[in-house]
Amino acid sequence: MLELTLASVIRELHTKLSEALAWQAAGDDRPDRGAFIRPEWGLDDPSLGTAALAAGCGYFHLAAALRPQLPLPPADPAGLLQRGIDAMQYMLRYQRESGLIDLRSCNFDSGPDTAFVVELLCPLLAMGRQLKSPDAGWTQFSQLLEQFVRKAARGLTNAGFHTPNHRWVMASAMAQAGKLFADLPVKVAIQSYLAEGIDIDPEGFYIERSPAAYDGVCNMSLLRLAEEWGFSAGRDAVRSNLNLNLRLLHADGTIETGLSHRFDAGQRVVPVKLAPAYLELGIADNSPPFIRAAQMLWERRAETSLETLCWLSRALLACGEPPASSADLPDDFSIHYPVNGLWRIRRGLLSASVFRGGVNLLSLRHGQAEMTGLQIAQSYFGVGQFIAETSEPAEGQVVLRHGGRASPRRPGYDLPLGQHVGHDRWEHVAKYRRYRIIPPCASSLEVKEAPGGLDLHYRTTDGLDRVPVQIALDFAPGGTWEADGCIFRPQAGQVIFLRHGVGRMRYGADVIEVSPGAGAHRTWEMRDARQAPASVRVLLTLLSPADFAFSLRARRGPTYGE
Repeated sequence: MLELTLASVIRELHTKLSEALAWQAAGDDRPDRGAFIRPEWGLDDPSLGTAALAAGCGYFHLAAALRPQLPLPPADPAGLLQRGIDAMQYMLRYQRESGLIDLRSCNFDSGPDTAFVVELLCPLLAMGRQLKSPDAGWTQFSQLLEQFVRKAARGLTNAGFHTPNHRWVMASAMAQAGKLFADLPVKVAIQSYLAEGIDIDPEGFYIERSPAAYDGVCNMSLLRLAEEWGFSAGRDAVRSNLNLNLRLLHADGTIETGLSHRFDAGQRVVPVKLAPAYLELGIADNSPPFIRAAQMLWERRAETSLETLCWLSRALLACGEPPASSADLPDDFSIHYPVNGLWRIRRGLLSASVFRGGVNLLSLRHGQAEMTGLQIAQSYFGVGQFIAETSEPAEGQVVLRHGGRASPRRPGYDLPLGQHVGHDRWEHVAKYRRYRIIPPCASSLEVKEAPGGLDLHYRTTDGLDRVPVQIALDFAPGGTWEADGCIFRPQAGQVIFLRHGVGRMRYGADVIEVSPGAGAHRTWEMRDARQAPASVRVLLTLLSPADFAFSLRARRGPTYGE
């Protein structure tokens, strides 16, 4: 894998540009000439698709001009820049009278999507001012950038936003534009955003808790605000978030996303979008662990977007190339995050997370082996899914508690009113009905760290007897199941009952072992239990009252011979 250097980033940028340019509309008679045609839409993309194409062409040109000794892939910088000019001419034709653009899959006349574009383009204008004798192509390109940014920045001042991260993108875009062009009236709007305060908690989580997607967005925007607007609190917030994310990393460079409120929830990805911030702040802070994190994410990435490559190019051009770091990243710890209800454990290859507040209570990984989740449910009045409303952390353990009172009138039975109830009044009269109360299905799950894994103890603490219970352990597809003399390769959506003894899910040399089994019933898809069609599910089944201890162990060992 290539090292994290400007040369390696520009080479990959060129490769990505070549792929994107194949989708650039050509032909003088086309109204979308210069646009990136998004394949999944069959439409021109006036947002980041075309903007990232233009920015990529610009960064390739800047790298060639500012670093003339840099070994570049065979290419025509002037020809690439012309494609960037075509893209910006399209962006200007599409730009609305308001100065804003559209995200055509969702948002129209959109402030946030315009801000993402402005934020990406402004560093090109700033760096272009370093060119002592810009050629005619760059002069034309920068004039187009300026025209777009000026009109967009004015529109952003009263455009509004949707999500927490949008605020920092909006403020960052206006701050960069205002730094470039002092006559833009953006100061009041920026101050109104910054007055809200940064949405980072004492543990380093932003509101969206999105390490593989929107942490990277927040971090780059806040770093730009710190640099261009003197907003030093932004740099402090980024530092806190990056320190947290070091402890969310798994051994393979992917990151824990079990708490995310956004689309990256549950995804197993290398968060290369964090690399530009790790690199930039690592150089500024002289932090070998941050620099090593950036290098590791680059080395282990599976896919890097054109946008992220632009941000990496910007960081390396602006900050220089740091020497390769051999600093150790955190891989031997047990940390409770009580504000967010998370317990993180790393012991080398072993990586475990225990969660409060959701259906998924736990995840466990060891090398290639991955148990994506553990869920518990009772078949009980539609409110039997165990959700840990509280967690009680202690040294080496945590207790999750579910009160069983998610619905105000369940468990229980409604009683008749003794008067006529018309069709149109059925829901209205519900609040007036008396009802027969049934005890809630309260329960607890105790999780303790043990050598090589976890010991767990599930107990019901209230509710009726003889209620079906299941403990569902969900595994990533691709493993081999070994139990009680049988070995087979289960497929996604398959359900396995471990009725007794020991079961092992093996991925190559890595294995996660479950014991003991439990087989009080054989309900394949139990009512009230959330299904997992993308996983292989192993079930331990009980009846209430339940008092059941079991263990999870992870190791690397031989394929056969247990």
